[in-house]
Amino acid sequence: MNFYQYIRSLLLVLFLSLFLFQNCSGQVSAGDTFLFGLSEQFDKLFGKEAATISCSTDVVITAKKIDLVEDGNVSASFSTTEDSGITPSPTENDWGYSSFETCIYPNSPFSGSLEIPVSLSATYGTRINSEQSIPALPAIPAKLTFTGNGVTAKQCLRFTAVNDNDRNVVVDPMTVDLGKMVQKDGDGKVTSGTYSGKDACDISISLEDDEAPGVRVSNIRVMEEPGPLANTTYGTFKVKLRSAPSANVTIPINDVYDAVNLGNREGTANPKTLTFTTGTCPATGNWCAEQTVRVDSVDDLELDGLKSYTIELGKTTSTDSEYNGIKPRNVVVYNLDQSVPGFSVLKFSGGSTINSASANIPTITGFATDENNQFGDKYANFQIRLRSKPTNNVTLNFTSNCGNKCTIQTPSLVFTPSDWNTYQTFRAIGKTDSANSGNQDYTVSFTVSSSDSTYSTTVYKPSVTIRSCDNDGTHLIQPCNYSGSPDGTTTNTRLSSAEGGSTQIWLITQSSPASTVTVGLTSSDTTEGTVPASVTIDSSNYHGMETGATNRIGLTHVDDSLVDLTQNWTVATATSTGGLAYDPIDIYAATTDDEKAFYITHTGSPKEGTANVATVHVCLGGNNPTQPVVLNISCKTYTSTEAAYNECDTISPSQITFPINSEVEPINASDSGCAVSAKKQSFTVSGKDDLFADGNQPFDIRFTMAANTDTNYSVATNPSDHSITNEDDEPVGKKIFTTSNSYKGEMGSDGVFGADLTCNNNKPSGVSGTYKALIISNSVGDTSIANHRVPNGINWVLSPNYYYYRCIGSGYNVCSDEYTRLFVTDGSASFNPTSMSRDFSTTASDEFWTGMKSDLTPATQTALNPDATACNDASLVYRQNCHGFNYETCTTNAATYFYGEIWVRNGNGSVSNASRRCDLFKKLICVEQ
Repeated sequence: MNFYQYIRSLLLVLFLSLFLFQNCSGQVSAGDTFLFGLSEQFDKLFGKEAATISCSTDVVITAKKIDLVEDGNVSASFSTTEDSGITPSPTENDWGYSSFETCIYPNSPFSGSLEIPVSLSATYGTRINSEQSIPALPAIPAKLTFTGNGVTAKQCLRFTAVNDNDRNVVVDPMTVDLGKMVQKDGDGKVTSGTYSGKDACDISISLEDDEAPGVRVSNIRVMEEPGPLANTTYGTFKVKLRSAPSANVTIPINDVYDAVNLGNREGTANPKTLTFTTGTCPATGNWCAEQTVRVDSVDDLELDGLKSYTIELGKTTSTDSEYNGIKPRNVVVYNLDQSVPGFSVLKFSGGSTINSASANIPTITGFATDENNQFGDKYANFQIRLRSKPTNNVTLNFTSNCGNKCTIQTPSLVFTPSDWNTYQTFRAIGKTDSANSGNQDYTVSFTVSSSDSTYSTTVYKPSVTIRSCDNDGTHLIQPCNYSGSPDGTTTNTRLSSAEGGSTQIWLITQSSPASTVTVGLTSSDTTEGTVPASVTIDSSNYHGMETGATNRIGLTHVDDSLVDLTQNWTVATATSTGGLAYDPIDIYAATTDDEKAFYITHTGSPKEGTANVATVHVCLGGNNPTQPVVLNISCKTYTSTEAAYNECDTISPSQITFPINSEVEPINASDSGCAVSAKKQSFTVSGKDDLFADGNQPFDIRFTMAANTDTNYSVATNPSDHSITNEDDEPVGKKIFTTSNSYKGEMGSDGVFGADLTCNNNKPSGVSGTYKALIISNSVGDTSIANHRVPNGINWVLSPNYYYYRCIGSGYNVCSDEYTRLFVTDGSASFNPTSMSRDFSTTASDEFWTGMKSDLTPATQTALNPDATACNDASLVYRQNCHGFNYETCTTNAATYFYGEIWVRNGNGSVSNASRRCDLFKKLICVEQ
């Protein structure tokens, strides 16, 4: 058995194994299948497109499936600190999400920029509002552009249900299609990289109508696997009907629906069936009552972190036609593994536990000390415990860079295998350094000492930042707040908030005043921020920072209708009166603008070879300009090797003007622009007909604001580039590459299909798609040859009227119809190999197994092949082209070689054919399908 025969047999055995396992377990998840490492190969063997196999895991999408409910009572945001990954963390009292945020970010370092195309199937129309929440945009853009790395560069989308009070027809879920990624270098040129050409995962959003007869389902809280002192080892969710049925309604509960919970290895749900009865409720029927399903967590004895799985609520059964066949929403269960090595930290103020199970654990903020040590350790303590049982004692040794500004009261904490999950408290207090150096932040971190190698070497350790408020020396009254945000005590650390927001800071003293102290306050710009007229300090609050205390200064950042960017302002503090006379330092604040200078949207798209254009609408974000606001519009300039180079054609007009006092309507959520057309400025954009099969290509238009003296718009920045897509009118383009390695003419019992597998396993870096080899199996289309392939016939690899181009990498200049076109097939899926635009490869000496002459007709090698007496195997009556590229030599006489046809690269886009022995090594030409 040769190599290819062996591989084929192995794949067959494993395929049957998967089938048998599926019968045993009831289902095989994607994760279970990939334990064998073969799923993708099987799909390729059977000709499936790569895009249908899986999407790229190189980009994190925090929620790919979102279920909204019109009357949902929770608005969820992505969280890096909550166990479930969303905040607020779900509970059984939450009856679905009215709004949900999902975030997208790359998970590996990269240079330059990364673009992910975005398109939306708005099947719900105005029933769902879609926006970009981070960074904030009123609508989802046509592409997401990343220039950073990891969670710090995340971009988030929010979807919000609109309760329209109507009963709507049932429609398919809405899909956010995240397309193939484009990576660019620092100069904006398309380049190869980790992400290039990969397809990001799509996002599905469903909406439950609360006006129709239906089943309402609550969420369930995050649970912990059973273990010492675990107190959330079970959770419940509730189910109820929306209206009275005319007959009993039954709902099945399937807790092993998700392969993650196969065999109930993560949790069990009871009961398995819910029945809602008709009649007067609650006297003779229970249809109006909530029914509870309890889910008990199971300790699977695995270090598997937070596991989420889905419990399926099956379709309802009832003789009431309105209530028969309704599919309730499923319930996502979060099961937290206590065995995950790491640390749990609980802040002094309570609230959410912060778990350090990965490198994404943030620095923990919200702590404070004071240098005259009036706080004690009240605001500088936290509780910490291990997240898994260690094999030996684990000692945490705390250090700090505070110098003379603090004292660590608990320099070490020891956790044993018996008390590892009991919280212990770290404490720090302030210390005077007799210097008037102002408020400063310092870091508390720890090292681990243990013979448990997991905790001593591999566990991620959180750190804590504490603010040291300088109330010693001559600072009798000092502004103070918690670490984690600017403290407002210098112009470089202004208390900053968006318009409509608020910030806070407290005034503390060195010691308890003899009587109440009053400090007057004045805002330097009440149009940007306001403060109370005064605050008071007394013996009850001089050493505290409590929300309701009278020493708290609440700053309100005024929401105006001006486009004024960030405005700095100052809180002037007067000399105090009462028990203490002292003039505290002023407090510095900043209010950031929540208005955009311009709102831009467009309708339609240009299309090559037609009069189609995109109409772009621009609206002002602020009101009543005192001077005309002029925008000059142009096509973004691209280098000649970028896909968008030949896409943008004519912009008409190329300048738009907003006249004086052109008051703007409130922004309309449906088009992110002005609701009244008379208050828009519009222009059209056409696309060039570039004569290349490059698909629909996005390009950007640029806006430059002319100089003006308007109070609002003179400080505004130019609008961001706006993306337009030029629709292609050429036939579809397909990629061709040649293998870098060479192979014998004997390609195993799979013949040319073995060559196909070789193509798909040896694609150039950054090249995607499914490929077949440009090779035929025999000279006459003999169907006795296994897996036969003939020119322009059975299993042929080319399609009629397609553009084919050479592809040797992910760069547009080395992989596009514009720069590397080879040929265009005719209506018979044929082309002339002696008259192409360029060569199949860039190496002059390349030769390729094809089995054809240079006119695409089958080739024979009769003069070179031995006659029947030289090979007495009667089963091999056909010996041309290595017997269908299945054999190298005669089966009964290994010294008798077979021959096959190759193409020889002649240069200048031409090949010639020749015969070669089947034991020689030649390359393959691979064609995208």
